[in-house]
Amino acid sequence: MKQKEGERFADFVLRLRQQATDCGFDKYSDETRAVLTEIFIIDVIIEGCLSSELRRRILQKDCSLSEIESLGAALESVETQVQDFGVKSKDQIGDHKVLEVSSKPVFKFNKRNDLSLKKFTGKKPFTSEQRSLVCLNCGHRDHQTNNDVCPAKGKICYSCRRVGHFGSRCRFRKFQEKSSNKVRMIEHRNTQSNSETFNDTGVESESGKTYYAFYSGNETNVVVCEIGGVRLDMLIDSGSDANLITDQAWETLKKGEIVVHQSTKGSSRVLKGYASDISLPIMGTFVADVKLGKLSTRALFYVIKGGQRCLLGDQTSKDLGVLKVGLEIQNITTQVTTFSKIKDIQVQIHMDPAIKPVFQPLRRVPMPLEDAVNRKLEQLLLRDIIEVKEGPASWVSPLVVVGKTNGEPRICLDLRRVNEAVLRERHPMPTVDDYLARLGEGRFWSKLDIKEAFLQIELAPESRDVTTFISSKGLYRFKRLPFGLVTAPELFQKVVDQILAGCQGTYWYLDDVIIEGRDRKEHDNRLEEV
Repeated sequence: MKQKEGERFADFVLRLRQQATDCGFDKYSDETRAVLTEIFIIDVIIEGCLSSELRRRILQKDCSLSEIESLGAALESVETQVQDFGVKSKDQIGDHKVLEVSSKPVFKFNKRNDLSLKKFTGKKPFTSEQRSLVCLNCGHRDHQTNNDVCPAKGKICYSCRRVGHFGSRCRFRKFQEKSSNKVRMIEHRNTQSNSETFNDTGVESESGKTYYAFYSGNETNVVVCEIGGVRLDMLIDSGSDANLITDQAWETLKKGEIVVHQSTKGSSRVLKGYASDISLPIMGTFVADVKLGKLSTRALFYVIKGGQRCLLGDQTSKDLGVLKVGLEIQNITTQVTTFSKIKDIQVQIHMDPAIKPVFQPLRRVPMPLEDAVNRKLEQLLLRDIIEVKEGPASWVSPLVVVGKTNGEPRICLDLRRVNEAVLRERHPMPTVDDYLARLGEGRFWSKLDIKEAFLQIELAPESRDVTTFISSKGLYRFKRLPFGLVTAPELFQKVVDQILAGCQGTYWYLDDVIIEGRDRKEHDNRLEEV
């Protein structure tokens, strides 16, 4: 197979992909068939493409098929722009300059131009015999108009969009330029920021508008979305006005029982790729809810026949919070908010009244760490984890500072004397053997880790005095369950047992929770319940 004259490279590759389905690879596995198909397509591209520059690039370096498609589209775009300047491409003129800016006037062969030529250059206008020796479609003098060897044959004029002549030789536009040193606006269209311009019923609006969709082989900005309840890889594309789904992905969504609010066959809209005048074939549209993380939105999707990649458009990406534009994204928020706590639960620390309270003196913090420790205490106050101790103190423990691997201090308490007087609740703690005997029936698992687990348990006001500690800034006490307290693990395990009681397929030990399911649906339901 060969690339036809005037055929876009993307159409040529699409034709190869369609033909490759009949190459007899059905006896192989899906992975092997995909690899063999790509190898054969690359070989055909090397031998059958029109661009010698693309062929040279492929032979110089091993490239994947997606890289070759991106490279071919880029070279084709450059070739189109070069032709728009009315200059031969590098493939046509060898080592000569591709782009040459000239200050000489550009003229068309008509009576008005002949007068303009005489006015600007002082030269006599061309005679009828001289004009007859010049091809009016390409401007060359080695053949006449409509000759089969004319390089403009089958080419699209970028001035009038007609086929058969170059833009520099266009006879259908008015003579407006007096010099080739000019800036030409290729296209100007008003675009809305919202890519999902559909009403409450999902019907499209502004059918006369042309939308652009871009894809150049980039795979770095891929996110996994839930479209109508079905997971699908989508490429974030800020240059795309619409959300695009390939026909193969649409079949996958249907097999996954996608939930749509409305679907239509075909579309009145026009979708075009970058630097292309050929509209993308739209099989249909559908409206569905898109979820990514905690954010969700309702969006309109276009199903493209023979599409290369599923694209998440500009506005939908912004709605889902995965695309941000503007200077505000560089701002760093330093505001500290209240740390979360388990609602409606307060635990008490029971003390042995026979043991006399102990007041321990201050332990000095190394001077290089004083500022960091003071900042840490301020953060704990703002997060509502500790509070200033008011009034007389009975139990007072010293502060211990331990350095973390990132260089920040870790605030700890020496509660050894307090632990001697604490009456433990003796709540039964699970064992590893017990869990090993229960696990193993599922095929899907999820593991959850509770963030700063003990600090999410609030202490009863009458139990806070025993956590009082002394620092260079004075006395503080904990409002949450502190680390280092001998009864803290038992109190926390008891609270989690109360919360997760009745959750099927769920096992937990302190701040670690594991959920299993025999299939994906059962696992997801249990995970949602937890």
